[in-house]
Amino acid sequence: MKLAKTMWLICLVAVLVLAAGNSQAFAYTVNGHAECTMPGWVPYGAVVKVFEIDPLPGGSYAINSPDLATATVNESGNFTLTFTWPSGGGFEIGGPDIIFVFTQNTNGSAEAIYEENASGTHWNVASAATISLNVASPLAVCSNPAVTPGSVPNNKLFLFTRIGNHETANIDSKGSVVTSQGYHRPRKAPYSFTGANTDQPYGSALHMFGWFGSQSQIAYYKVQYSADGGITWADIETSLPNKWYNTSDPNPLNWHWVSESMGPVSYGGINNLYRVPYFVRPNTPWSWFDRVAIFNSTLVTDGLTKFKITAYKQSGTILMPATSSDIIIDPNYGEIVLQIDNTPPAVKILDVKLNGVSKNVCQILNFGTGLSDKISVNFRAHDQRGHLQGYALDAIYGHNASVNPKPTTPSKGEDNYNNNAGGNPLWQGNLSYITDYKGNIYTPAMMPDCAYQFRLTASKRTTNGYGLIYHAVEDTWHITIDRP
Repeated sequence: MKLAKTMWLICLVAVLVLAAGNSQAFAYTVNGHAECTMPGWVPYGAVVKVFEIDPLPGGSYAINSPDLATATVNESGNFTLTFTWPSGGGFEIGGPDIIFVFTQNTNGSAEAIYEENASGTHWNVASAATISLNVASPLAVCSNPAVTPGSVPNNKLFLFTRIGNHETANIDSKGSVVTSQGYHRPRKAPYSFTGANTDQPYGSALHMFGWFGSQSQIAYYKVQYSADGGITWADIETSLPNKWYNTSDPNPLNWHWVSESMGPVSYGGINNLYRVPYFVRPNTPWSWFDRVAIFNSTLVTDGLTKFKITAYKQSGTILMPATSSDIIIDPNYGEIVLQIDNTPPAVKILDVKLNGVSKNVCQILNFGTGLSDKISVNFRAHDQRGHLQGYALDAIYGHNASVNPKPTTPSKGEDNYNNNAGGNPLWQGNLSYITDYKGNIYTPAMMPDCAYQFRLTASKRTTNGYGLIYHAVEDTWHITIDRP
């Protein structure tokens, strides 16, 4: 019995070795279809690469390089990949185990818009199989093959274009609360994470601007917002005043501005409707040509808020929801998300000590020049939401004079987001900083006898699209310094 079993194993090994030596590679085809988050819109022109995955001992995987094949997504979102399988000519069982990577030239260089890892492996794929993929990256540039040339981009398209002076092109805002963070980030392949005005959340009253194509068949629209990722929606109800320039008088000296509200109005039993200025009075100058809403962001809790429009067309005295033949909602910026933050920073001088002893405001501090002499300022520059832009502690005296340079130990007397970001949009600062003015360093020549104001200022990155809404928030502490 043992001899028979041994001979059977030898024969099996011989068959496998023979099969491995005689295995033949043949042409293998995998078809695919890719769509963006908006149904019907596809990442036209994206380059698709397919890679083979090999299981390794211990439950890990290796991604074989180079890729098996490369293709390009066509105008319908389809692609076909053809390669030789088995790829190495060795013994392989079944079809290939593969993953896909999509790249697209969005800013002068190829950017990954879809990238699978081993956990997303398509196992044992059959030849001629068709695989459907969803490209949700905010960097993807999508198009719709069903849209005719006569309807895009400027004829029936709607998209949000600006928040205040911030172009949506520079806001990480492309619709998805999963992949977009809603910060203003001056765009640079694809977004810059450094600079004085980057990674900015939004707060206060936000002027929202949008583009309605001239052939959009709509009479009214709503702007709606959702703070729960699009599960529930509420209408923006803020008044939207405007002015148009009346040139009807034959005498140009009598031309004048006329006030007109764009909404909200009620019509046909529907509330909180707005009107488009250049649909109401075509070929007329308007003060606000493309402002679609003013959003009071304090109505929502801090965090991501999503925005969209709901458009209506008119039939007699009845309003009906507009369809894709009336208006086309852009798949990238037809809906946007913004990071909202209306929480003020905590800015406070907590304590001033002379040689380790706390001193009250307005006291005289006999500040020596020895190694052990020091004035310690304990202060707080902290933002709960992590959107601190920077802080500075200044010792001001006399006539426009201040102590420089600022101390650097044990904490810096001045710091900013750029020094702490590291690619992360969150920096809180600290609840308790201490900085020391040491007597042997800050000599009487640098810090003379005088009345002093310790002035702490801090700013958040929160913007309304025009400027910071928490700029140079300050706290002060006054003392008098007497030097030997």
